[in-house]
Amino acid sequence: MDIPTHALTSFALARGFFPRRGWPIVVGMLIAGTIADVDQLSVFFGPAAYLAAHRTWTHSILATFLIAAIAAAITFYLDKKRTIPLHIMLAGAFGAAAAHIVLDLFQSAGETLLWPFRATRFAADYLPRIDPWILTLLLAGILLPELFRLVGSEIGAKQKTPRGRNGALVALALIVIYISARGVLHGDATSILDAHSYRGESPRRLGAFPDPISLFTWHGIAETQSLVCLADVPVHSASEFDAEAANCQHKPESSPALDQAQKTAVAERFLRSARFPRATVEKTQDGYEVTIRSLRDVVEQETNHGVAARIVLNAKPRVLNQEIIWAGNLQLR
Repeated sequence: MDIPTHALTSFALARGFFPRRGWPIVVGMLIAGTIADVDQLSVFFGPAAYLAAHRTWTHSILATFLIAAIAAAITFYLDKKRTIPLHIMLAGAFGAAAAHIVLDLFQSAGETLLWPFRATRFAADYLPRIDPWILTLLLAGILLPELFRLVGSEIGAKQKTPRGRNGALVALALIVIYISARGVLHGDATSILDAHSYRGESPRRLGAFPDPISLFTWHGIAETQSLVCLADVPVHSASEFDAEAANCQHKPESSPALDQAQKTAVAERFLRSARFPRATVEKTQDGYEVTIRSLRDVVEQETNHGVAARIVLNAKPRVLNQEIIWAGNLQLR
């Protein structure tokens, strides 16, 4: 999830659950709810650093507790008059830090929650990379009460509840309902994909990824024995889904060049995090070039920060070069 969404979520949590605790706890919760995205700075150090850092250690359960402790310490430092109990500081910081991890978990990039014990990435695939509906709910829950307060002050109405509390709570509740609805629709999309065959082959593995605007359109991936198929899935009308119209491409046949490429350290590192990896083998003048990319990046149109593994081999074939590259300009073949 993008940093503005995390920041607004943390602010809504502070306003909704700790409305009388003052600005130190708001600052602490904003830090707790956004600091995990410091891993995005790895983009400036190249694709290999980005692959290693993004959604890894800062998005683990262990790091969540560490971040909460740091944010609570900052809150304690800012609270010069010692008006906020320690357990409130810890609860606010942990709530904001945990909300960050949970929101990102509902996306498809994946998080290494069990780092450093396991490198497995967990992802629910319910939410897009940037969700305009969640942003709209948060902004409405924060700004509309301010507007009503301004109008109320003009007519002399007294405020019976803490400033902005009800609006924040309503926004947070609606976000929970929205994510739950996305989860139901995601299940419907995978069921539709699973109910069809693709060029006469049954799917072995499926994925349904959200559209940022429409809740009822999902971008599906169906992998069969020999094919990988991409198709949009209209969950509002399952009868309109045409599996024969899917963009199906054959998996590359096994070859010495592909086998050698898949054994490289770069390929193994990439495959640990790739969702629906697909390799292409291109014959060059001196040998072969094998590129492995994630089809999740393709269906979600991840053009800025998508990465791929590229392995260059000679005619024997022996590995000459291996590297992680940005995949934005690669064409799906």
